Amino acid sequence: VGVDLNLNIFKKDSSFTTVSQSADLFYQLKPNQNIFAGISAVQSNDLLDENQSGISDLNSTFLNLKYEWTQPNLNSLLFPVGFNLEAGVGFGERQSDTSKVGQQRFVLNSSKIFKLNDRNSIFLRLQSAGILSEDYFDNELLRFGGINNIRGFEENTLVANLFGVLNSEYRYQLSNTIYIHTILDAAYFENDLAKTKEKLFGYGFGFGLLTRAGLLRFNYANGKFDGQKFKLTNSKIHISLNASF
Repeated sequence: VGVDLNLNIFKKDSSFTTVSQSADLFYQLKPNQNIFAGISAVQSNDLLDENQSGISDLNSTFLNLKYEWTQPNLNSLLFPVGFNLEAGVGFGERQSDTSKVGQQRFVLNSSKIFKLNDRNSIFLRLQSAGILSEDYFDNELLRFGGINNIRGFEENTLVANLFGVLNSEYRYQLSNTIYIHTILDAAYFENDLAKTKEKLFGYGFGFGLLTRAGLLRFNYANGKFDGQKFKLTNSKIHISLNASF
């Protein structure tokens, strides 16, 4: 039995801030499998004096359950995780200045590396999350976009109450510390507040470099909405450094 604590702070320019906290107890079913149970709290505050459409001060509390299964890739420093599955649900309520509403949340994430030979592999990842509610405020919706989900779009600029993202990469390992890869991403999301449903696509290439500080990733990707013409000016550069302590 162990404890898992998380704190996340998100600020959208001068519009609002959202602070999310969670505390979970977890139990190890098997060496690579854990179940989690706990509570989370979300507090969001409108930063402007005048009333903003779709934004309100709110507090939410959820009881959560989660299952996690990870298979390490012990033979690779570049790709330490061969398979991962995370599935979770939360049940709670949101209280704003005008109403109290029951809500449910869910998340499903999975990734797998298909090894073709010593240098070539295929990486696939599925990410999905959603909020089920009678109504929504903009400052409680899910934010996504960027190097960690749909590449070719700016970080956390896409807003939804429901989304799913499929990432795919063909990877070629140049050495034990560097690889190059293609990018082909697809996503679907719904925003009931804005009454929109959209399909997204991202294309590009990148590389990963294992340094003393961690894994440095560089991605160059072009993102577009379904039906939108390809424009080179829509391309984005994503850079991240994943460090382990």
